[in-house]
Formats: sequence, C-alpha cells, structure tokens
Amino acid sequence: MKINKRTLFPFLVILFIFFGSFFAPNDPLEVNLPLRFANPSSKYLLGNDSMGRCVLSRILYGGKTTLFMVMTASIIVFTLGLLLGTLTSKVTMKKNVIVDSIINAVTAIPPIAYLIIFIASWGNGIKTTLIALVVSYILRFLRLVRTQINIEYDKAYCTCMISLGASKTRLVLVHILPNILLDLVHYICLSCADMILAITGFSFIGIGLGENVVEWGSMILEARDSIFIKPELIIYPIFAVFITTMSFNIIAKEANRR
Repeated sequence: MKINKRTLFPFLVILFIFFGSFFAPNDPLEVNLPLRFANPSSKYLLGNDSMGRCVLSRILYGGKTTLFMVMTASIIVFTLGLLLGTLTSKVTMKKNVIVDSIINAVTAIPPIAYLIIFIASWGNGIKTTLIALVVSYILRFLRLVRTQINIEYDKAYCTCMISLGASKTRLVLVHILPNILLDLVHYICLSCADMILAITGFSFIGIGLGENVVEWGSMILEARDSIFIKPELIIYPIFAVFITTMSFNIIAKEANRR
C-alpha cells in the first residue's frame, strides 16, 4: 500500500504523535502548584492541570507512551502471528481440530481479562500491559492468517503452482502472502486503534501503566474531578485519542479499499 493523499494526513498525524515528545516545551512531570488550573500562556500553550503541570507536554509524552506500546505490540503480533499462522495452515498441516479449538477458546476471552490475570501475577506497568495486549491480539491475528492462507491455498493458481513443482516455501512467500498482505495490514491498523482505546481504558480505571507514567487515560482520570472547573483538561486527551484512532482507521480503510 502506497502513501497517497488519503493516507498522507493520518500518517503524518501518527508520525507527529510518536515523535511529539521532542517538541514538548516543558517537563510533563514537573509540579508547579502556584500555576494550578492556569490559563494558556506563552510558556504553557494549553495551560496547566490540577498540579500545575504543562498540559501540552503531558499530551505529547502521553502520545509517545501509547504509540510506543501499540507499535511494539503490533510488530510482535504481526511477526509471530504470521509465522504461527503459516505453520498451522493447510500448507504445512491438515485441518487440526485441536488447534482450532484452542484458538477459538483463547480468543473468546476479552483483553481486560488477560490484563487482570497478569496484574495479579506481576503487578501493573508497561511490561504487564504490553504482554496482555500481545497475548490477546496475537491469536486473533493468527486465526486471520490461517483463514486467509487456507482460502488462497484452495484456489486454482496454488494447485497449478504445486503441480508445476513449486515448493511450499515459495508458494507462501511469493504467491500467497502478497495476495493477503493488504488484508493483514487492514487488520493490524484496526487493531492499533483498538489497542489505543484499550490502553486508555485500562489507565482510566486505574489498572494500566502505573504511577508516574504519562498517558492519555490517566490524564482523563485526573481531569474528571475538575471537569466543571476546567473542562478543557478532559477534552484535550480525549481529542488526542480520537484523532489518533481515526488516523489508524483511515489507513485501514484505504488498505481494505485496495
């Protein structure tokens, strides 16, 4: 999928949010109580929160935290899911009821259940949340890869290639994967948007990344108590979540269109 005029803007939005911390004007953790709920100024362009911290810097650092986790989880999910999905497809093994049953059972469990289990075992934090995201999304992606490969494998062109002596490795790498790649990109982009909402939701209910980690969900949680005093404090992180998830959805839609 090439970057065109439909995907350029969302791509630039995601790129800016990922590297936005380099443009942060202040330390996002610096407390300045005399500036509690201060209005925007030349030094604090979006004002200050209930602890006098720079809202703009926290938005930018929160985006970096969220997108770092999302990108890391997505790369792991895509790599391992593609490998395991190929190894458990018709190309390498016959239909396996046990494998199908395990995948269906594990994917039926919502991501928050994995997070609760891992937090009970290891405590909350970035590592725990990342593992929960990978575990909950990798099997869904694996199932998609298996299904798409099996569909392509049953088509006439694969039968012709096999009859001509093509190896299974060549069949998968040269013929099948290029035909299903955009479907996989479509799913990964949708999963990225879903992961952002999941991370934000986890932090909002207090079981996410832990204390002293700047993240949009924790900003929304903190701003909830001052919504009638300073409503923009809750609007800023919500808008950041909205524009980022929308960007991933636009890219996913473009991949699906092609």
